[in-house]
Amino acid sequence: MDIEKRILQSVRPRRNGLLLRRDVRAFGSPSQVSVALNRLCAKGVITRLAPGVYARQSKLAEVGRDALLAVATVETRELRLSVKQRKRSRLTHAARVVKNLAKQAGVEFVPTLADRWASAVTRLAGDDINSDATDDLLVALTRAGKLSPNEMVKLTMEHHRATKHV
Repeated sequence: MDIEKRILQSVRPRRNGLLLRRDVRAFGSPSQVSVALNRLCAKGVITRLAPGVYARQSKLAEVGRDALLAVATVETRELRLSVKQRKRSRLTHAARVVKNLAKQAGVEFVPTLADRWASAVTRLAGDDINSDATDDLLVALTRAGKLSPNEMVKLTMEHHRATKHV
């Protein structure tokens, strides 16, 4: 079965008529998926609403572009939150070490004004980079003088590598 047919099978049963590119990325290489999506757009089967967001023509006519984009935004946010929760639920070796060290030292992460500012700037820039509890504890331990900057970097790298592979 070719990629176009698989994409059509994926979009037909959806009540909201939306198709997010990440939903079909497993159907082929990025370039193959792009070609298939472009062909379906050229045939008039789907319409590209925004980067990575497509909708069936019938649903677009029925509901409207703005409503579909709003639904896509909500779905994307919910997916990002669930991914973050899954990542946070994994406890790597480095995370256990950092958690125990913070507990022994009586250190907790309390975000400073600079931390909140950096998070806001990152969010406004559209980046998906978010620190997890282990990253925050590493910062707190370093600020408290319980870890050297080199130790912090080593533990951070170990944690992120393990999280990436888990």
